[in-house]
Amino acid sequence: MTNTKTVASKAFVAIVAAAMVFSLIAPAAKAATAEELQAQIAALMAQIAALQGGTTTTTTTTTSTCVAIPAPLTMNASGASVTALQNFLIGAGQSIPAGATGYFGAQTRSALAAWQSANGVMPAVGYYGPITAAAVAAKCVPTTPTTPTTPTTPTTPGGSTDLQGEASLDNFELEDGESTIEEGDEEQVVGELTVEFADGDAEISRLDFTIESDDAGASPWDAFETLSLWVDGDMVAEFDAADEDNYLDEDTGEFRFSDLDIVAMEDEEMEISIGATVMNNLDAEELSEWTITPTAMRFFDADGVASTETSGLDGTAVFDVEVAGADEEIKVSLGSANPDATDIVVDTDSDTSDVTIMVADIEAEDNDIELSKVVVRIDTGSASTSDVIDEVRAIIDGEEFTAEAVNGTGAPTGLDSKNVTSAGTSTWYVFDIDGDITIDADSEVEMEVVVDFNDTDDGVRYANGTTIKASVTQTERELWEGEGADDLAAGQFTGSAVGDEHTLVAEGILVPVDGFTSETDTQGQDDTTGVFTLEFEVTAVEGDFYITDNATTSTAVTNGVVYSVTGGTAATLTQSLTSTADEDSVGVFTVREGETETFTLVVNATVAASASLRVQLDEIWFSANADGTTSSEAYLPTPVSDYRSSPQSINS
Repeated sequence: MTNTKTVASKAFVAIVAAAMVFSLIAPAAKAATAEELQAQIAALMAQIAALQGGTTTTTTTTTSTCVAIPAPLTMNASGASVTALQNFLIGAGQSIPAGATGYFGAQTRSALAAWQSANGVMPAVGYYGPITAAAVAAKCVPTTPTTPTTPTTPTTPGGSTDLQGEASLDNFELEDGESTIEEGDEEQVVGELTVEFADGDAEISRLDFTIESDDAGASPWDAFETLSLWVDGDMVAEFDAADEDNYLDEDTGEFRFSDLDIVAMEDEEMEISIGATVMNNLDAEELSEWTITPTAMRFFDADGVASTETSGLDGTAVFDVEVAGADEEIKVSLGSANPDATDIVVDTDSDTSDVTIMVADIEAEDNDIELSKVVVRIDTGSASTSDVIDEVRAIIDGEEFTAEAVNGTGAPTGLDSKNVTSAGTSTWYVFDIDGDITIDADSEVEMEVVVDFNDTDDGVRYANGTTIKASVTQTERELWEGEGADDLAAGQFTGSAVGDEHTLVAEGILVPVDGFTSETDTQGQDDTTGVFTLEFEVTAVEGDFYITDNATTSTAVTNGVVYSVTGGTAATLTQSLTSTADEDSVGVFTVREGETETFTLVVNATVAASASLRVQLDEIWFSANADGTTSSEAYLPTPVSDYRSSPQSINS
C-alpha cells in the first residue's frame, strides 16, 4: 500500500510539473529577457519540491570541502577566496600546474575559463563574478548528505547575495581612448567608460552602443573585425563587428554586448574599456572618423530587480582610422653613451682597431620597423678618409655590419655625386642591413660607429693632429631605408646625431679634457683684478717632448702656451706657467715618453671698466728638441669650450 501511494504521488507530481512547464512555456516568448525566464524556472522547481513534501534532500557527495567563495575575483587577486576557488577547480578536474597558491594568475584564469565553458557559464573569459559564483555554488556539494531543509525563495537571476542595496545609476560617462588607430591594429582602446552606482551594488548585464563614421559611405562591418569590452585588462565580452547581421540596427550601426557579468560596487567608479580590431586594406570611406555613442544599459541590483537606462548615458568616443603606417617613423638622436671629444692614440707602424667615435640611438615610432640601409658621414679634416680609415663598422643592437662604400667607390643606388665627395675628406659610409635589424614599436636600439685606423706611416699618410667626426643629418637620413607597414619614405626618417670631434695623435702630446680644471677669484682693492687658474695634464706619446714656460696671448708665438681673454678688455694682464715636469734646462719643461705632467697657467687680469671675463686655453706648443722651440708643433685643445674658465665678474 505504501509503495502504491508513493508511485501515485510521484506520478501526480510529474503531471503537475508537466502542466506547470507547459503554462510557463506558453508566455515565454513574451518574456523580456532570458533572466526573467530563468527566474520562472527557478520558482517552478521550488514549487515541485514543495509538492514532493516540502523538503529537498541532497545525496550527491564530493571529495572536496565546500566553502563560500565570494565574488568578484579576477587577475592579480590573492587570499583565502582565491585558494578556495583554485581547490574547487582542481577538484573539478581543471589543471592549475602551480597548485592552490592563493594567487589569481594566468593559470587560474585559464582553468576558470575552461570550467565556465564546460558548464555553460558565459562569457567564458576567466572572470569570477556573481553569476559564476552561483554556478560554482550549485556544483559545490558538501562531503556528507545535507539535512532536509525547507526550500527558500530562489534568487532572481541577475541578483546576488554578495550584492547590497537597491542600486541606481549615478554616473555614466564615455570618453575618448586612442585618438588614432590604423589598419590591422588589434584590440586598440578606442573608448573609456566610467560607471558609478548609488544606493547599492549592481551587476551590469547588457550594454548597447552605436558606431558611425563621418563618411556616409562607410559601414562598420567593412572596417572592424571585432569590438570588445575590457575590465582590469581582461576581455569580458566581444562583438563580431564584421557580420552585418549581428547589428541591432544596421542603419545606425547599433550593437550589443550581452550576458555580461560586470559587478560595480556602490559609490565606486567602474572603469570599462572599449577595444577595436581593425581590418586590413580598407577603402577610402572606412579610413575616416568614427564615433561610438552609448544607447542603453541594463543592470540588476542585489534583489535581482532589473533596470534599463537609456537616458543619462553621457559622452562619446571619437577616433580616426588611418592607413597602416601613416604615423610610423624612424628617429635618430645622439646616444647618451656617445664618447666626448678626446685624443685617440694611433700607431705609426700598424693599424689601430676598434675605436668607437660616435654612438647614436635609433627609435621606431608607431610600428615595428625593419632597417634595410643606414648611411653615416665621416669627416677627417684636411686628410683623406681613405688615408686615415682602414674600415668602418656599425654595431646596431649588438649586431655588426661593415660599410660597403668608401670614398664614393662603388656607391650604391641613392648615393649620387652630390652625396659623395670625391675629394675624400668627407665620405658617406653605407651599411646594408637587409632587414636583419627590427626595432620594436616605440623602442630604440643603439648604433655604434666603430673605426679601424691606418697607421700613419711616420706622417706620410696623415699628419699628427688630424681630426675625425661622424654624423647623421638630413642628407644621410634621406638615404636610409626601412619597412614598417610599408616602405618608409625619406620624410619618415627624422632627427640627427652629430658626434664630437676627436684628435688623432701618433707622436706628440695629449691634453685630455678630463684632465683640465679651472678656478676663478678676484683680488686687489674693490676686487679690480681677476685671478684665473687653469690646470691641465700633458702626456707624451712616442718620445720625450719639451714645452717652454712662456705664456702669452700673441698668436705669433710658437712656444709655450697661448691663451685668450673673452668677455671684455683687460687693462693689464700678467701670467705665469708652471709644471710638475722637470726642467732639464732653465725655462723648459720635459715631459718624458709615456708620462703625464700637470701644467698650471695663472692669469691676473685688471680691468679699467667692470667686466665679466673668462680665460681660454688655445694652443700648447711642444717640440722634440730640448730647447722647446725648434720645429715646434701646436696642440689645439678641442673643443675649445671645454678648455676655458667660468666667467668672473671684476669691478673697475
